[in-house]
Amino acid sequence: MVMIFAPFLVVMFIFLPGCGVETPSNRVSETTMEISLSPAYGDSIVETSNAGPVILNPILCPDSVTRRTCGLIFSGLVKEGPELNMLGDLADTWEISLESREITFHLKKNVRWHDAAPFNAWDVLFTYQKIADPKTQTYDRENFSQVKTVEVIDPDTVRVRYDNLTPAALEAWSIGIIPRHLFLNEDINTSKYNQQAIGTGPFRLKNWEPQTRVVLEANLDYFNGRPYADRYILKIIPDPSMQFLELLKENVDIFAITTDQFIKQADTPEFTSKFNVFRYPQRVYNFLSFNLLNPFFQDRKVRQALCLATDRQKIIDNALYGMGTLITGPFPPFFWAYDKSVKPWPYDPEKARQMLNESGWKDTDSDGILERDGKKFQVEIVTNNGNDTRKLAACMIRDYWKDVGVSASVRFVDWNALMDICDYKSYDTMILGWSHNVDPDPYRRWHSSQMPDKEKGKMGDNFMSYSNPEVDRLLEEARKITDQAEREKMYHRFHQILADEQPYIFIYATDMIYAVHKRIHGIKLEPAGIRYNFENWYVPKQYQKYGELE
Repeated sequence: MVMIFAPFLVVMFIFLPGCGVETPSNRVSETTMEISLSPAYGDSIVETSNAGPVILNPILCPDSVTRRTCGLIFSGLVKEGPELNMLGDLADTWEISLESREITFHLKKNVRWHDAAPFNAWDVLFTYQKIADPKTQTYDRENFSQVKTVEVIDPDTVRVRYDNLTPAALEAWSIGIIPRHLFLNEDINTSKYNQQAIGTGPFRLKNWEPQTRVVLEANLDYFNGRPYADRYILKIIPDPSMQFLELLKENVDIFAITTDQFIKQADTPEFTSKFNVFRYPQRVYNFLSFNLLNPFFQDRKVRQALCLATDRQKIIDNALYGMGTLITGPFPPFFWAYDKSVKPWPYDPEKARQMLNESGWKDTDSDGILERDGKKFQVEIVTNNGNDTRKLAACMIRDYWKDVGVSASVRFVDWNALMDICDYKSYDTMILGWSHNVDPDPYRRWHSSQMPDKEKGKMGDNFMSYSNPEVDRLLEEARKITDQAEREKMYHRFHQILADEQPYIFIYATDMIYAVHKRIHGIKLEPAGIRYNFENWYVPKQYQKYGELE
């Protein structure tokens, strides 16, 4: 026990070189080796999250937790490798023809769905047809918009032809393939199989209690070899302090700890004797979105003024204990697409008051709240429960805006409610974050065609209703070319436009910090992070504490 639970803290810094990102030169890479024990089958790996999946269908996933859960149940044709490269998953090999704008996938043979039905090329075609169907409430349709045809050559071969073979074309096929034999006569949006998931992935669904827990068990017939762990259990605990308490009690093995937990509680002998900590940059940025359908925010000068009124560095210092990077645009700051030449708006409340007055907002009755056309400047800031950093940021922004005459209330809602607010665009301002794929293509979030209309069944990530013809053109052109230098110019121009127009107040980027119990082995920190090889994580026999599969 002393050897495996040795009192040291493993803090690993990894940066994302190569495809999609660049390596900052001012960071240090630091790794502490841990003792390796023999791989063994059995036991459960338990994780906690403040929200659970909302659906178990990979082509209908609205958020990262849902995608991560579906990623354990379903397999794509390809998957992200440790070096941010694309590896074969259901596809054994593939050929890409730039001249004919085709990708030909050769599928693995003898793969079976969790119900023992055979997987084949018709499942791939069916999945594409459902994504392309405008009736399907998917957020991923745009990833396949350049597909011209999908053709089944034989049961083990699929050929995809494109109008334009975009840089992100191959990565799009990492989406989970769904079973044709089950969904063929079902409404994809309401099917019972969205709750009774049948995939080809390393784990199969055992039990799902929404908002309580998800239990997955090892797929003993997994085509890449069964995972070591018998079970993966996701416990949904909305309160971060309760999550951390469950971690300390050793009822949880994995937890994405917050910066204040890292600073105040993780660097103690008691903690470091039980847990390893992995820290690495996230492909995520956080922002405050303006609803541009709200007349208050349709004036660019008003949005700029509210950015000037917000001390974003102080938010980073207080809410993140300084463990964040001030950002100016729509990419994580270590991506090649991020324009480092764009200077951040300063904190200047006096200038903010001046600009608001110039836009017609004046305090005519001396009550401290600005008015225009007989309406008070009163708005709401909404964000999700379970994220104390965003909650503190929302309260700080409320106070900063009050100082310049804008009355803001703050509302915290659960994750499912927040997704509905996005889909129906029923908000004033919102604090959220975006996660990026390896390729930085931001079309889905910023092109004017991507505005959602839930009542008409139209899904989209442009819930702020942003529209700019130059941005549309840049995003369209950037996905038609493969030359990274040319794409970089286009994305830098796009970044500059958003930094000026401020449809978002871009706030911060920060690191992912995972605490993992030291009984878990097989974890390898790579440019892709730690989760890319989850099925290879194991617990040595002498440290297993849960029962065997029933």
